[in-house]
Amino acid sequence: MERETWLLWLLADSQLPTGGFVASAGLEAAMQARLIRENASETDSDSFIGFIRGSTYNQARFALPFCSRAHEETMHLISRVQSDVKDSATEGVDTDAVKADEDTTDSVATDVIDILQRIDDYHQTMLSSNSVAMRASTAQGGGLLTLFNRGYAHARFMDHARGQLCVAIAKRLQRLARLGEMRAHWPVIFGFVCAAVGISIEHTQQLFMFQFVRQIFSAAIRLNLVGPLRAQALQCDMQLAASDLLEQHARLRVAFDSPEDVFGESAVYTEPVLELYQGMHDRLYSRIFNS
Repeated sequence: MERETWLLWLLADSQLPTGGFVASAGLEAAMQARLIRENASETDSDSFIGFIRGSTYNQARFALPFCSRAHEETMHLISRVQSDVKDSATEGVDTDAVKADEDTTDSVATDVIDILQRIDDYHQTMLSSNSVAMRASTAQGGGLLTLFNRGYAHARFMDHARGQLCVAIAKRLQRLARLGEMRAHWPVIFGFVCAAVGISIEHTQQLFMFQFVRQIFSAAIRLNLVGPLRAQALQCDMQLAASDLLEQHARLRVAFDSPEDVFGESAVYTEPVLELYQGMHDRLYSRIFNS
């Protein structure tokens, strides 16, 4: 079995300790505000199907471009260290024993952290009006960063120049997050971690969308909006919708530093009503989710 396949199964595990199980992506607030009715048919505007389709489209147009950009930039920069290892290997040096030049490693680490901070800052700016979504994003991003530093960083497959570089970057990112110099938002950290462990951009995007859809269905079951068996059937049906969204928007990268994106169309929020209801979550009289 390929290592990437194994890692995909690990990251897709519902028991992944990143705190996703305490977030409902606005579903709980939408239910209490009657944006969604339990007995609505699938064709009604206030049905759960309509909510999850709209939320998934919003995820593909808003969060996915951040994840993709973080993954792409990380892969591009750390490939400079990979090239050093390959060049040494062709000279008869054992690849596993090769250590990248310290100056090159430090330069790459600084460049990766700099671009990730800029992407993270832009994500923070776009979420600044929604404190609930911001809190959920930083909690899950911080959880994934902790998981990487305490778990994957000690795996044997990370014991090479590129792996150790990514471990050093992750530790510095977590230190910056604790000092309040960056927020460590979920899409940004997810893209970085997947790149660090060697998961391709295509599989990263698929996993990112799958985890979001599963999170909403998990919340719907706990809210007694749908039963577990019905949820499984609906999740199967969502595969086509998610695939269509990926086909249309997988190429998008958040382009905050490009003059070609002066109107900010590379990453947009498509569900303003959902954002309003999600922002009301802290005002709910009773709730079981944090967001």
